[in-house]
Formats: sequence, structure tokens, C-alpha cells
Amino acid sequence: MLKRILATVGALMLFVSPAVFAQTDSPVSILENATNEALRELNRNHGEIRKDINKLYDLVDRLVFPLVDFEAMSKLVLGKHWKKATPEQRQRFMDAFAKMLKYTYTRSLRDYTDQEIRYFPNKTQIKGRYASVYSEFVPGGGKPNVPVVYKLRKSKDGKWKAYNLIIDNLSMVKNYRTDFSREIREKGLDSLIDRLEKEQEEQKRLAEAGKDR
Repeated sequence: MLKRILATVGALMLFVSPAVFAQTDSPVSILENATNEALRELNRNHGEIRKDINKLYDLVDRLVFPLVDFEAMSKLVLGKHWKKATPEQRQRFMDAFAKMLKYTYTRSLRDYTDQEIRYFPNKTQIKGRYASVYSEFVPGGGKPNVPVVYKLRKSKDGKWKAYNLIIDNLSMVKNYRTDFSREIREKGLDSLIDRLEKEQEEQKRLAEAGKDR
């Protein structure tokens, strides 16, 4: 259940429009407007997306990269291994990790129904370039609501960008760091990057062949 929520909320975090970021400097307003826009887009194209997930991938390709701080996210995920990595390894990891997030989280939106995300502006915390936006995921069907905290960082060009989210005290970044650290210790960073690249190439191939259903 928690993984499903993580996938849905994570996907909504990624699925936002650059226009949203131009409207306001408030992190909570950015996320709230982005979520509403994402849900409208999903509702408008739900039938087409269910038939062809490439349409959803295309939307994410156009919207996600300017809006998520993949460098900050990658640094946190790799931890001490980031400092030891070469510039080439860092870039390869960021590219592969971004594609992994796209393929992993975007698929959950294809089956999106009537879930809701509520934001709590009064709880928003801003410290310098960093912000925490508090919300809750409402799954419906009598299931309990789940607390969600979005972590954002203001980039050099003054835009708030998401780099992590914490769902019911489970950090997406920490979760990946734990998994990847174990693999790096056992097989090395290059092996991890190679695996991610191969897996995402296979996901791309399946999507292009229309077999990702």
C-alpha cells in the first residue's frame, strides 16, 4: 500500500508544468497548482493514456526535467559515493536515475482514479533556499489518510524545485540510498549505473513497441 502511495504521489510531484512555477514564489502554491493541473491533464486524456502510455511518457519528458532538482536528488541518493564519482559517472547516474523515476512513477498515473492530495499552507517551513511543504494523501474508500512532506530547494535561477518527498515518515531519497549503497558496496558504482541504464533502455524499448501495458 505504501509503495503504491509513494508511486502515485511521486508521479504527481513530477507531473507539473513550467507555467506553474512562473505564477508564484510560494512553494505550497506551486505544488498545489501543479497537482491540480496534473489531475486536470490526466482526466482530459485518461482514455488515451490507458491505451498508450507513451503519451504520458511524452508529457513527462516535456515537463519534468526543468522542475525537479535531479542533481540535488542524485547527490543525496549516492551520499559519499557522489564525492568519489567522476563527472562522467555523476552525469550517467543522473540521466539513468531520472529515467528510472520517469518509468517507475509515471506508470502509476495511468491507473489514477479519484485520490486527492490536501495541502496545509500554515505548516509550510522555509529556511533560506530550502522549504518543506506539508500535505496528506487521501486514498478514499475508507482508508486512512497518509501524511506527505515535499522537500524543495530554490535553484540559482530563483525557482523552487522538488528534490525529495517523505510519505508517512518514509523518505524516497533515503529508500533509494539504502538500496543503492548496498549494491555499490557489493558491485561498485559502475555496475549500478550499467544496470540502471540497461533496465531503462528495456523500458523504453517496451514502451516504443507498445508492450508496456
